Amino acid sequence: MKLSVISPTLNEAENVPRLVEQLERALGDIDFEILIVDDDSPDQTWSIAEKISLTNPRVRTLRRMQNPGLSVAVIDGFSAARGDVVACIDSDLQHDVSILPRMLDELLKGMDVVVGSRHIDGGSTGKWNWLRRLQSWIATRTAQFLLGIKLKDPMSGYFLVWRKDFAEVREQLDGKGFKILLEILANLPRLKIKEVPYTFGPRTHGESKLSSKVILQYLRQLWRLCSTSRHFSVRFVKSAMVGGFGVIINLAVMALVLRLTKMQDWRASAIASLAANVHNYVMMNLQFHPEYSHKEFRRLEGYISYLLVSAAGLVLTTGSYAALIWSLTRTSLLRGDVPMPVFFIRLCCEFVAVLLAVWFNYKLNGVFVSRSSPASIWRPRKHAPLFR
Repeated sequence: MKLSVISPTLNEAENVPRLVEQLERALGDIDFEILIVDDDSPDQTWSIAEKISLTNPRVRTLRRMQNPGLSVAVIDGFSAARGDVVACIDSDLQHDVSILPRMLDELLKGMDVVVGSRHIDGGSTGKWNWLRRLQSWIATRTAQFLLGIKLKDPMSGYFLVWRKDFAEVREQLDGKGFKILLEILANLPRLKIKEVPYTFGPRTHGESKLSSKVILQYLRQLWRLCSTSRHFSVRFVKSAMVGGFGVIINLAVMALVLRLTKMQDWRASAIASLAANVHNYVMMNLQFHPEYSHKEFRRLEGYISYLLVSAAGLVLTTGSYAALIWSLTRTSLLRGDVPMPVFFIRLCCEFVAVLLAVWFNYKLNGVFVSRSSPASIWRPRKHAPLFR
């Protein structure tokens, strides 16, 4: 059983010799090779790696002259590997090579993927500042939420996988994404995954590749993977966005009605909820049925059917608002005896009422979905908005 350690490089000439030395010391008698995959670095990292390979048969070099990129470099490296197991490790010496033997041992015990993790007990991000920690936290939570990935550190670039499993999904992988691990996990279902803790080290040479362009690539990658994910579809994301804007429309109209009219009771809530309902109907059709945007909008029955589906949520919103206002009138909050503006209190009541309706719709949709056949769970629904 042979291990292939793939390290993608760009301007890492000073780091490559030290990486090779550390890998040889950590892996000892393990049968392994080191493949330096370089994107034609201006500092001639590829040349340094080739010179090392002349005296070290374990080292090979793959110089890529076109289509640069981190993920595609890893894909090309895995494809050119000769080992039964392929490992991805950065060349900037921030990944702790001493845990590689343990990671390999976990793979041999029956795991499909083993990940070096900074976010489990025993792991650490090292000397990151608060901004870098916040960026990592947001990226991690977003991947977990949208893709249903259970890993504590799905953003890790340090992992091992069987080469046969990689070959199985090779054609489905998109090299445009920044995090190749996400690509592999999204395309290999039912994986047995193990995380091994390590402390992320400081960079000694070179510059970080993190940039606004990289962040944009990551967001595009998430959106693309989400569109094919069984856990969380783009359709759901769009529905959530429409519903979120619907809440804003509701509160904005409510504020206008309270300010410009004498209606302060349930009628104000009803008008605001209907305005948000019309907004959601229009946006849902534009998002999911653009081919009907000029036909169905002129047909009153299209909206009537949508309104009937939404009726329970609308009634709950208006009723909850009325109940909250009635309860508060029995206290001093709505009598002008306290410094808090009555206008603000009424808006807060409307917001609470909307949240109650959202929760109700979520539970109601869950009941209908649970009663559906498995094949129908992900079937698009023409008039089934997430939020009313």
